[in-house]
Amino acid sequence: MTSIRFKVAATGVAVLALTLHGCLSIPVNLRSDPTGATVLANGTVIGTTPMQLNTDRYFPHKRQGIDWHRQGTLTLERPGCTPKTLEVDNDLLKRSLTVDLQCRPDAPVVTTPRATQAEATPQPAPRTGGGTARRLQELEDLRQQGLITADEYQSIRKRILEQL
Repeated sequence: MTSIRFKVAATGVAVLALTLHGCLSIPVNLRSDPTGATVLANGTVIGTTPMQLNTDRYFPHKRQGIDWHRQGTLTLERPGCTPKTLEVDNDLLKRSLTVDLQCRPDAPVVTTPRATQAEATPQPAPRTGGGTARRLQELEDLRQQGLITADEYQSIRKRILEQL
């Protein structure tokens, strides 16, 4: 009787694994060069670069035979630039994407306000219980979103750890 239960349980786990295969999704970082491009998923505006793309929300898995596939189009548009459309598939959404746009020389420039030196220099945060882990996580989130460079990440991380 025990071997039957084991076989049923093993079969159930295998069926569940096959059913859920491909159902887990990791957000994809999407950038454009130049930045500030409008992003459309299957013709619907979903944001502006740089951004994180929730692949399950815009390109859900569809079963084809025994495999799961994603399909659709991802379009980036920016004034003064030629729109670029990508055909979405499983491989395209496995990594971060940077899309190079072809722009006219007279294309509008998107500027972001530069911080003054005083604003750019991070001030030490007051020490609180569990604050270091929280600050390191916030720093990692900023790096993953492309809001700080790798050098800025390392510099700030070093300052946080020096305060221990």
